Amino acid sequence: MEIAHKNKTIIINFIIGTVWTILGITYFFESRNSQWKPILTCVVGLLYFLMAAYEYINKYIIITHQQITVNTLPKKHINLDEIISADYHTNNYTFSTSDKTLKVVASRIDPKDLPKFDIFFNEIKSKLMNTDPLLSHERK
Repeated sequence: MEIAHKNKTIIINFIIGTVWTILGITYFFESRNSQWKPILTCVVGLLYFLMAAYEYINKYIIITHQQITVNTLPKKHINLDEIISADYHTNNYTFSTSDKTLKVVASRIDPKDLPKFDIFFNEIKSKLMNTDPLLSHERK
């Protein structure tokens, strides 16, 4: 299952990249002595374009039968069979193992994909409660 980035974030990064690039191009016409300012401004615009393209091409979350992968920089992943707790608190989904914690920010998930991720999260949480009923009161 693949969960996409929110389109608003991608559009904002594209708009910011456009503004920085246009600003850099106008600096080329203004400054005669130093070319560093327009070049750096265009590079910042290019970085925003690359970030928007990365978020558009790569899905935010990829869930396979073995693991959950969050495509941030750097990529983070956690194996499903090692998860010992799953919590939702302050707009963050948190999956924990004995040595790792993976946070998924709900506000970065595309609203069309949020119900799918909620179903997946509830399935994981119910499996955890069924495997260890003595600790189920701690995981609510």
